[in-house]
Amino acid sequence: MATLLSETRSKLSRSMLALVFAFMLLGGALRSVEAGCQNSLKLALKNVWLCGVISYAVALTGVGLILVATLVFSSRSSWPTWTDVKLMPKWAPFGGLTGGAAIFAMITVASSVGVSTFNAVIIAGQMFVAAAMDHYGVMGFPRREMDTQRFIAIAMIIAGSYLMAKY
Repeated sequence: MATLLSETRSKLSRSMLALVFAFMLLGGALRSVEAGCQNSLKLALKNVWLCGVISYAVALTGVGLILVATLVFSSRSSWPTWTDVKLMPKWAPFGGLTGGAAIFAMITVASSVGVSTFNAVIIAGQMFVAAAMDHYGVMGFPRREMDTQRFIAIAMIIAGSYLMAKY
């Protein structure tokens, strides 16, 4: 963590780093609120698939409005060229599909295990795969070698997930 922070600090000012961490904490907190919204939508509609479609339609609308606002109010908005699109990795657009799988997992099981257990296990899974991605430097991320401290951190997250689910 200290290495990550020192690397990140060299790229960002201290106040910008604080804003980045606050933004990440807010994003994480909103995942729990999202689970509540998804569960309420599922209970009201009684259809997991319709719930997922509505959830993504609302998200697409929100992102679309932000895009329009950015185009209207910013002179710095840039668009990719056709060359950029052609050079893009073929797997790049599928992030939304993998996010959709996570949403359907949330819709179907979070209410039966509880939002805290659901999020704990989700985070454990994220950390396991993220550490492997960092170690091998795949999908455009810089390589961050797996060391003993990172391995212990992942083991602690998995152990915490187990404790969250058990108690």
